[in-house]
Amino acid sequence: MNKTLLAILAVLGAVVGTSWYLLRPPSEADVMAAARSGNAKSAAAATGTSSVLPLENLQKATPVRIAAARPVVPLKSLLAQEFEKARLLKPFYDRYAANPEGADGETRFFAALAMERCIGRGKGTTGPSEADKARFQNRLKENDPGNAQRVEAFNRITESCEGFGNVNISAAEIAKLYREAAAQGNPAAKIAVASDQYREQARNARGIEERRMSEDQLSMVRDALASGDPFAIERAGQLLSWGTSQLADRRVGPNGDPFTPREWAPAWQLAACDRGANCGTDSYRVLNGCAYNGACGYDNLETYMQFNELPPNVYAAAMQNRAVILDAIAQGRWDWLGIAPGMGRTVAPTPVAAGTKVPTPAKRGG
Repeated sequence: MNKTLLAILAVLGAVVGTSWYLLRPPSEADVMAAARSGNAKSAAAATGTSSVLPLENLQKATPVRIAAARPVVPLKSLLAQEFEKARLLKPFYDRYAANPEGADGETRFFAALAMERCIGRGKGTTGPSEADKARFQNRLKENDPGNAQRVEAFNRITESCEGFGNVNISAAEIAKLYREAAAQGNPAAKIAVASDQYREQARNARGIEERRMSEDQLSMVRDALASGDPFAIERAGQLLSWGTSQLADRRVGPNGDPFTPREWAPAWQLAACDRGANCGTDSYRVLNGCAYNGACGYDNLETYMQFNELPPNVYAAAMQNRAVILDAIAQGRWDWLGIAPGMGRTVAPTPVAAGTKVPTPAKRGG
């Protein structure tokens, strides 16, 4: 009898132990193993639906644990802090417009950034019209408890450009302000200028090699990143992840891994968060996801990305690359980011045969 009871208890213990193992929250090693295998499914797939779920439901359903909070380096500039928390962007343009000759590089940069974010979205002096609000609210499900949050997020997004409706915002004026700010030493403006230069180069490029960034452009990017400025980090990520074939045939990171834009683009954004960019519940990307996708309730961009944008394997890789970016900047290991000296395209002059007459460039203008 005792032997039978012991056998039954042993079987029950094995079942309980196995159930705990299968249902336990994954460790970081489990997550990274899934990332390396590439077989992990997204949170939406794990729940059996492609629709957006509230945060609390996703936290119950997803096998991926929320990463621990990382220490944030505060923004050095009071103006940068003000810009990141501002509900309205027009005052940053007004600050520049009040004294354009005496504006410093930072003032010019934030004026240009405000214009850039609002180009084509100016809503005059009254914000979104009642018709705009009505159209948005008609899209919402009736009696949905998340509607209030979605309406508030919609208002925050659309009202940010209030007052720009009567300003002639042009890409040329924005580019001019970025050039002036870069000349005055603003690091993020330097990235903006390098990006403009590269886009012009890419338009006329023939083949992969001519689409590689030049040594001068890479030097400008390195100089800007060395400042640790979060706006520079964010823009550098946009340029290096999607805007250039610079890394197409390069190896990145301390182990010389192949470059994968999908795993590096979010890593750059998260690295900017660590350097003080606004990545909280009132950041544009989080507000946009709440307003238009119903993905509300997230207190930071990282958890929003984790549960709405990135499959678990991509999220795990992005978290790892995030640390690589910060370490590379701190240690000056530009080879980890594919922008070390010598990695750029050197534009050599076309050789001229002896005795060939070099034409004089035509004079432009009066």
